[in-house]
Amino acid sequence: MNGEGVKQTILIVDDEPANIKILNEVLHRDYNVIFSTNGERAIELAMTKKPDLILLDIIMPGIDGYTVCETLKNNSKTRDILIIFITVKDQSSCEAKGFKLGAVDYIAKPISPSVVKARVRTHLSLMNVRRELEIKNKELIEMASLREDIEAISRHDLKTPLNGIINLPQLIIEDGPLNETQCEYLEIIENSGYQMLNIVNLSLNLCKMERGSYMYTPQNVNLIEIIGKIKSELHEIQDIKGITIGTIIDDRKPYYFERFIVHGEEFLLYSMMANLIKNAIEASPEKENITIYLQHGQKDKIIIENAGTVPENIRHSFFDKYSTYGKKSGMGLGTYSARMIAQIHSGCIDLESAENITRVIVQLPRDIIDISLSRIIRVLIVEDSTTESIFLENILNKDPWIEVVGISKTGKDAIQMAQEIQPDLITMDIILPDMNGIDVTEEIVKKYHIPIVFVSAFTDEKSTRMAFDAMKYGALDVMAKPNRSEEWTDGSWGENLATKIKCLSQICM
Repeated sequence: MNGEGVKQTILIVDDEPANIKILNEVLHRDYNVIFSTNGERAIELAMTKKPDLILLDIIMPGIDGYTVCETLKNNSKTRDILIIFITVKDQSSCEAKGFKLGAVDYIAKPISPSVVKARVRTHLSLMNVRRELEIKNKELIEMASLREDIEAISRHDLKTPLNGIINLPQLIIEDGPLNETQCEYLEIIENSGYQMLNIVNLSLNLCKMERGSYMYTPQNVNLIEIIGKIKSELHEIQDIKGITIGTIIDDRKPYYFERFIVHGEEFLLYSMMANLIKNAIEASPEKENITIYLQHGQKDKIIIENAGTVPENIRHSFFDKYSTYGKKSGMGLGTYSARMIAQIHSGCIDLESAENITRVIVQLPRDIIDISLSRIIRVLIVEDSTTESIFLENILNKDPWIEVVGISKTGKDAIQMAQEIQPDLITMDIILPDMNGIDVTEEIVKKYHIPIVFVSAFTDEKSTRMAFDAMKYGALDVMAKPNRSEEWTDGSWGENLATKIKCLSQICM
């Protein structure tokens, strides 16, 4: 009998009326019993009456019990009905076939009333429990979905009042006059509004990432600029702990005007870096240094290193949802969101921790150009060093989509060759014997609109600044030459240069 007091239905199928009579006597007080003496009628009753359990004889004239069982289990309307086979003792070797067809048990003849009662009661009870679990599970899924929908709506609705918090301070300042303290307070309000908006946006994005519905739209992003902004926002906690944050690009200190371009979504990369840097500050001992290493290679690598130690027992779950350690507040979503963001970028994130040192390592794939280009990219090399021009030519000619069509050692020759050859792109040295590469670039771009990439040895900050400043004259990008001769033959440097040329050429074509 089920939990609501309604009798459950049992269908007895046997070609011997005596067996049906015995089973009916055993079960009719506790269950609603119906019966059939052949397989065809049994299938009809199963379809129309939908019994909870069938006691099914195997040997019957016409359709046997195995065929009845197989037919019912192949029908979506009857496949969930429990089936117990009734068989004589010498047929026990056929049990495997019955279980394979979907039966849940066997009862041997001659029939024992106590065994029949126990088996039927047990299987119906298990079925009731399973159904209750399915209902509860469905309810939990619906509740979780409803909760997520409510949270998403709440996050969306938060944006409306945030518009006022973000926009009104500027209107108040413009209406003025205000004193310095009042302006400072309004700036704090505005910044707080932006921080809250970032939290709301990240939360909405995380929901979409978990559901697999996030639309990823990458572009070129300057990580140096993002890091600078985060350091500015976190300066108070840095000052309290006496922590300094340094940045190293490809094993050297960056120049103040330098860029480190990665391919991704600016907001997501900002959120990821903010969470990881904030975690590093919180985990670092006082008066220690945090170093952010940025490295270009086959993959862009970001390493955030601090002097703290992650306990061994949580290292394996460091990036799991709700994983946290040693914090009085926080939900443990920072590193989890960082992992989700890295994965959205088709990258990965890892943790290395030992005594007094912890590194979080993010690897992002470089922007891979589709090499199914419409034609070969023709490149002119402008380089006064014979050795280095040979190296450049060999490196670029290794790529099947690049052809070096000329080498110029002077600025005047470069201008003339640009006019005559009309290359798709020019690699330009800055220091040339007759003119500097910036002047040559300005003239070529103005006259012939040919894209140019600076490839130069930056010996000091002044020459480096010249290279980056020259981009306003038409250069599209800047790439430093290797410092040592053996590095010219390094595969990753040449591959980076070739990829950059193909990307820029494809943009300009």
